[in-house]
Amino acid sequence: MSSSPMTAQAGRSGARAKGSEAPAAPEPNTPPRPPRRVGRWVLAIGTVMVILLVVALIGGTLPKLRREREVNAAAAEAAATPPRVPVAIVKRMVPEAQRVLPGTSLPLLEASMYARTTGYVKQRLVDIGDRVHEGQLLAEISAPDVDAQLAQAQADLAQAKANLPLTEANAELAKITLKRYIDAGPGTGVTLLQIDQQRATVKTTAAQVEATKASIQVYEATVQRFTVLQGFQKIIAPFPGVITARNIDPGDLISADTPSTTKQLFHLMRTDILRVFVNVPQVFATGIKVGQDAFIYRREHLEKQYPGKVVRTANALDPNTRTLLTEVDVPNPNDDLRPGMYLQVKFVFARQTAPILIPGPALVVTSAGQQQVAVLDDQHRVHYRPVQLGRDFGAEIEVLSGLSVGETIAVHPGDALAEGTVVSPVTVPAK
Repeated sequence: MSSSPMTAQAGRSGARAKGSEAPAAPEPNTPPRPPRRVGRWVLAIGTVMVILLVVALIGGTLPKLRREREVNAAAAEAAATPPRVPVAIVKRMVPEAQRVLPGTSLPLLEASMYARTTGYVKQRLVDIGDRVHEGQLLAEISAPDVDAQLAQAQADLAQAKANLPLTEANAELAKITLKRYIDAGPGTGVTLLQIDQQRATVKTTAAQVEATKASIQVYEATVQRFTVLQGFQKIIAPFPGVITARNIDPGDLISADTPSTTKQLFHLMRTDILRVFVNVPQVFATGIKVGQDAFIYRREHLEKQYPGKVVRTANALDPNTRTLLTEVDVPNPNDDLRPGMYLQVKFVFARQTAPILIPGPALVVTSAGQQQVAVLDDQHRVHYRPVQLGRDFGAEIEVLSGLSVGETIAVHPGDALAEGTVVSPVTVPAK
């Protein structure tokens, strides 16, 4: 039996309804629907981004607001707080002051040695750098002509001494003969003429004795002169020291007594004690006393100082430089210092009355030229006080009057710090 199409379709639908396990076939030309998980992920990401954005806005705004509140609070506190001003305490200068001045070192003794006899250098026994003691032979000069002249003078002296007894004997004989003539008297074979002649002979022989004695003295002086010249043939060290110059060699011709035209034979310096000369400025000149201590050192070796003493001063200032020439002697047994060095000399001055000192920046000079200092009272109020200044040491200034030791003064007060301003002091550390 045949059935209609509608009936057949209804039957298929009912059969699908009854069989729930079989999936429904997609209709032709219909696109697949997206899964529900994709939509959920998109929603979650969007929510997270919104939350992060809100957190970022809150995190950026809150610190800014906090900083604004802190700045406003600090500004309000600064407006209500007195200005902070660096202060210092007025003090006195230390009882002992030190001043370092440049000096030049010279040997305690030095000598330029020239020849006093003409001849040739026979031998030279020392050279530069050699240390010698007093009386040491340095060189020897050969002068045969001086030796010959000494020998002749000695022979003349011997001859004069030999003639002296002869002349004395003649004088004695003349006296005896005259006495006999006088005792015999005229008319006994002796005439008055003979007696007068004998008196003259007595005087002549006496004069010959005196002339012979004078000749002896002349010859002795001549011998002494040539003996001294012969002694000059040996160059002797006059004091202990070191040879710093030598200008001769064996065989050189030496001319005597010509220091202006010839070179010195040797130059000798005594260096175990050095003399350091310092030109002390007028401001420190009155503090220099003979016997006071001083310390000498080289600028390149500040850590090593050598004690010395002031031994003498010129006692008058040079009118051209207004300085006092001062000599400081320093022992130098190990030759650590050398003559001619540029040295530093540190003097220690003892003050009977130490002056008051203030920092240099504490001084205020008004438009009228008045010198003032800002002094703080017990309530930290500023009061400007005129002062009289002394010496300016750069970082510090000496005050003669107007301040007392222990007072608090403002450092760098500035133009904005008016009279009577209450300030908050900040102590400047001492240097």
